Amino acid sequence: MFRFDWDEDSRAVAELARDFGRAAAASDREAAETGAVPAGLRKQAGELGLFDLTRRVEDGGLGLAALAAGSAVTSLVAEAPTIGTALLLPEIGSPFGAPAGAFFADGGAGAGGYRRPAGLRLERGRVTGRIAFAAAAPGGGEGFLVAQAGDGDRLCRVSAGACALEDAPSMGLSAMRRVSAAVDGDAASDTPFGAAERTGLFLAQAPFFHGYGRAALHYARAYAAERQAFGKVIGGFQAIGFLLADVAMEVEAAELLWQEAAWRAAQGEEALRLAADALRAAKDAAYFAVNSCVGILGGHGFVDDHPAERWLRDVETLSALTGNRWALGQAGAESAQGEEAHGVA
Repeated sequence: MFRFDWDEDSRAVAELARDFGRAAAASDREAAETGAVPAGLRKQAGELGLFDLTRRVEDGGLGLAALAAGSAVTSLVAEAPTIGTALLLPEIGSPFGAPAGAFFADGGAGAGGYRRPAGLRLERGRVTGRIAFAAAAPGGGEGFLVAQAGDGDRLCRVSAGACALEDAPSMGLSAMRRVSAAVDGDAASDTPFGAAERTGLFLAQAPFFHGYGRAALHYARAYAAERQAFGKVIGGFQAIGFLLADVAMEVEAAELLWQEAAWRAAQGEEALRLAADALRAAKDAAYFAVNSCVGILGGHGFVDDHPAERWLRDVETLSALTGNRWALGQAGAESAQGEEAHGVA
């Protein structure tokens, strides 16, 4: 049994993120079509402190715990999925307390079905290898990279000049740059990357999927309440009503599992397995929600007059960026290294 109450600051940040998302929603399609978040929105997000949710207070951030930060991310992404993810995914959860030049997932050995990336190595303070698929933060700077070093895994930072980035094609999230990277440089600094750090990474990633799940559920429900067939709204048919109920249950269950994992981690309990399960549940629920949204819209679900087909592609790419092997293959971003590319899953 777990219990928690939101404090006023956490509620205020979540509401701030939600309001920003609502204001940005009108530009969500534009961002996907142009391949970039409008500069004004990016500037506003920075001024509101949305890039600083998890950054330590001593580094100029808000220092929010995973529960509060995740709630803010979900609130923003649920209103403007493409913009919210493109803005925050490359920025959130940096253990170095500064924006990351490149962001990618590391599951860790045996962590709920995840394993370490096979493409990077750390030997004598030097990081070498390839990352098959990553989200690149704007502005370059210094990247943080997870390197495999046996039982003593380290999270290492190398200079931007040590990362040769190439655009990697993918099915979605076109407003965020997706890259592959060849890495060859000295590790400027490193920090342990054990169970606690992996738990934090999983907890930071799951809320993006929660946001897409909420957005798809709300859109499908509104459409089903207005669209008519055979003389009544389609939401009145049992098949549609039951499907919407199933989606709502899956989305809510995934969020509850994540909340328990975040709460237990905050209590100092070992929560790696639970956090990994929560991330996988979030991925499953988001895919189920957006895929069901496409189905409920019928033929309209496959045209860009509605956002459902874009959200489906976004979720596939987001899943690839956070360690799903099958989605990585679907995104068309497999490295020439063959099996090495599968190490992100």
